[in-house]
Amino acid sequence: MRLITLLLTMVLVSGCTALVLGGGSTGSGSGSSHSRSDAQITAQIRGHFAADSTVAAYDIGVRSIAGNVTLNGTVDDYMAREQAGRLAKATSGVKTVTNQIVVEN
Repeated sequence: MRLITLLLTMVLVSGCTALVLGGGSTGSGSGSSHSRSDAQITAQIRGHFAADSTVAAYDIGVRSIAGNVTLNGTVDDYMAREQAGRLAKATSGVKTVTNQIVVEN
């Protein structure tokens, strides 16, 4: 019984040591917070595109890395290209927008 108590104490102490020394992880480090925020930015931009009659008909790709957004795809006119850029820039959390949308007639 004494051996079991000693082993359990050692396991509990060794697990807590990592937490006390900062080795524990809750999954919300800086890498995952950027990913979560980028996912939210991307989803919000896609929602803006779906609600906008000028760009809703087009399949515009959206990628966000640390708030820096890249748009790509093909549209029929410059108005749709520029509107997509404006909607992305107006989205909360966006730092920059690189508009790589191609206009094909």
